[in-house]
Amino acid sequence: MGMPNFWIEDLLPKKYEKLYNIYNIVNNGLIFIFIGAELAGFYTQTNLTEKQKSEQLLYGLSHPILFTFYLVMTSHKHKGKDVMYDLVVELKKVYNDLDVEQQMISKLKSTLTALISFCAMSVVFYTCDAILLVIRTGTTFNVLILVWPDLDDRSNMAYLVRFVFYIFWWIFCSRVFAMYILIISVLACLSHQYKNLVGYFYGISEIFEEKINQEEKEKKYEEAFRVGIKLHVDTLRCTEDCRTICGGVFSGQIIFNITLLVVLLSQLVSTERTIMNLFAAGITATAILVSTAFFMWNAGDVTIEASNLATAMYFSGWYNCMGRSSVRIRKMVILSMMIAQKPVLMKGLGVIVLSYESYVSIVKSSYSAFSVIY
Repeated sequence: MGMPNFWIEDLLPKKYEKLYNIYNIVNNGLIFIFIGAELAGFYTQTNLTEKQKSEQLLYGLSHPILFTFYLVMTSHKHKGKDVMYDLVVELKKVYNDLDVEQQMISKLKSTLTALISFCAMSVVFYTCDAILLVIRTGTTFNVLILVWPDLDDRSNMAYLVRFVFYIFWWIFCSRVFAMYILIISVLACLSHQYKNLVGYFYGISEIFEEKINQEEKEKKYEEAFRVGIKLHVDTLRCTEDCRTICGGVFSGQIIFNITLLVVLLSQLVSTERTIMNLFAAGITATAILVSTAFFMWNAGDVTIEASNLATAMYFSGWYNCMGRSSVRIRKMVILSMMIAQKPVLMKGLGVIVLSYESYVSIVKSSYSAFSVIY
């Protein structure tokens, strides 16, 4: 139900994979119908309370954007597999700092647990809000506002349709959660790969402490540095592929963050402030802020870790070389440092650099937009 067939190996029989691909196509078609039913509801459902209008706008804006994210990611499925394989397997064959790897795993565990918890709680609280409304007022169970049935329709078919679309909502959300997990995992792997590279270049300076003659040390160092250059080139290629795969989602997430926060703030202003309603809006706003934060912070970590690489190259031990080899190696190190000094940036909307600072600016701009409107 999440992001299928993104794994780096073919683990399932071909027959099963074909059947699953058919299921996946059908499932995507049903989600299109689900989103279409929500958008058509703007024209058919006219007798809505302020709260219902606000929630209809919230879902009508967010669901198409989020499903577009999913479609963008699946369109780059094969490139995504290759990037994941390179980051977690190929680039680790030459050098892998186990401490850095453990840091990455621990960071991903805490980050993804927090993200999925907030996203799931948002869905659960809106469900609980609808259930409490049924208990208090005797109205029908309406988490989603669709083209049909009417909100007051109490027929068996109406209840069945509401239940089916509610299940599809969870399936849709599972795909969105999986898409966020995939992007954040790729960014975390990429930033820690740069950190791994930094450790590699610092480590090759130890060659000159080995008990071999100077000529052998210089030859071994030059070979090790060339291997490091190859690793750096491959990492830069993975970075460019990551921009291609995730660039559209980065841009969409910025628009999504600003738009949805304005809608949620307006919902708090214009609707009844019940405890459950406040919790639902608050958790949803937190989930949006957290998801944007994890995107931008992990992308910012890529920039930070990559910026340390030139320094690591400088302290890699080239100054221990002598004679003609010293001239040759110095040229190689200088050229490598020039490339490493170029900032590695992840951007959204083509101009916004994803970083800790720009995240704060985007959050402020959401409130500024709300202040201008209201």
